[in-house]
Amino acid sequence: MLSKTSSQIFTLFFLVLLIGTMAYLDSFQAKNTETGSFPMAAEEEAETAAKEQPLFTVYEDKKIASEEKDGYWVETYQEFEILKDADGKTVEVKPTENYSYLKYRVD
Repeated sequence: MLSKTSSQIFTLFFLVLLIGTMAYLDSFQAKNTETGSFPMAAEEEAETAAKEQPLFTVYEDKKIASEEKDGYWVETYQEFEILKDADGKTVEVKPTENYSYLKYRVD
């Protein structure tokens, strides 16, 4: 038979072991619920990743026409809004309604 002190130490050790085991199992379960359990298709993952990346807007003028008018050479430029991702790849190009004109005298 165990003495009173040995019995108390054994009880304390058993409780610490039980609480430690419960805490470990609870943390393992919490990690599994954070990752999610729904499988995603590869396309959905790519779309989600693309949506999460920050996009940068760049405005660029592109020459759309050149013509001679009344002794002048007129070049027409249209502004385009270009969306780029963090890697510098073009995601989307949208024309704006802004136009610029350069006029040169023809000799």
